[in-house]
Amino acid sequence: MNRTYKNILIWLMMGISSLSCGRDYMYPDYTGEETKEEIEPPTDSIGKRSTIRDLVLIYGAGTTVGDKWTDQSFVPYVSYNNGQQEEWMFDGFLFLELNDGNGNAYTTGHAPNPALKTQWEALIKNYFEAGQSITALDERLEKAAQKISGAVPKRKVVIGIPEPMRGAVEWGEVNGKILDFSKDEHRIEGCKWFIDNVINKFAESKFKHLELEGFYWIAEEMDHTATIMSPIGSYLKDKKMTFVWIPWWKSPGYDNGKQYGFTEVYLQPNYFFDKEPLSRLQEACIEAKTHGIDLEIEFDESVLGGNGSKLNDYLDVFEENQIYETKKLAYYQSVNTLLKLYRSVDPADKALYKRLSEIVSKRQKAENPPYLKN
Repeated sequence: MNRTYKNILIWLMMGISSLSCGRDYMYPDYTGEETKEEIEPPTDSIGKRSTIRDLVLIYGAGTTVGDKWTDQSFVPYVSYNNGQQEEWMFDGFLFLELNDGNGNAYTTGHAPNPALKTQWEALIKNYFEAGQSITALDERLEKAAQKISGAVPKRKVVIGIPEPMRGAVEWGEVNGKILDFSKDEHRIEGCKWFIDNVINKFAESKFKHLELEGFYWIAEEMDHTATIMSPIGSYLKDKKMTFVWIPWWKSPGYDNGKQYGFTEVYLQPNYFFDKEPLSRLQEACIEAKTHGIDLEIEFDESVLGGNGSKLNDYLDVFEENQIYETKKLAYYQSVNTLLKLYRSVDPADKALYKRLSEIVSKRQKAENPPYLKN
């Protein structure tokens, strides 16, 4: 999402690795026009569509103490106590990371150096580390299952694929060959290596309450990666994996994600962070309906202390446009803002947490919503 350069520099100096992304600071050299290179669309039908209703973004792979997601961290993401009973919350968890905290970026603009194979391997290791991230989520689901009657629905996991940046001319070795990411065929090969390793690691982990639903493309524009997308999308289709993209507001290709092989596209309204009129949210609803794509709800720590008016704007406008009944939703919440709302003693924070949680838990109980049929 869009912020000022000043804030970005401050956050990076503080070592915070879990910024969301957007045009103004993530791609400072982006011209606003798609690449002129030839894009080869997938040669066959689109891949697996996701059954996720509510997909929450989870930044941080445990690279620093502040990033660690423990079983307790996941409490408000897994279930919600409405005062009478415990109910299920998010059915989808998107794990992604933008840099490793040591100067290596997993996508353009988030650190000085492109992440190499060593950093990609560390990312996978951190996602599956005992007691944190995906493993901790499975543990929390097991505990929640003791409080909620009935069958425990499998929750879906989506993993962000690092962007293979062209500057990584000696990225690392795969099958005895050093990959050079200045070459598209090597970039594709690196992404396939990452996909295969995550799939294998997930299978080895034998999680009780989790399923690997698919992968997410971290880059929110196509200027750097358009020419490699279709082969990656086709590879994921063959693996029976969904392919998710959450572009910033009207990022080129947002209205035709199928040409890149994406099966799920969630549009960022970017209203929360930009000085946009309230009408931006109405326009976002129209765009989503017109192009058959889904939407993202956006908020960060600035909502704390009774400052949730812009988040309430999303919730109001989406309600007025029947988005809750007709669209899948992604939730950008900075690092762990929902957790902070849950733990807050401020009455306004409690009210905001309650409102958002009741929307999600209600959506989880809806029978055969139309957005799961297309």
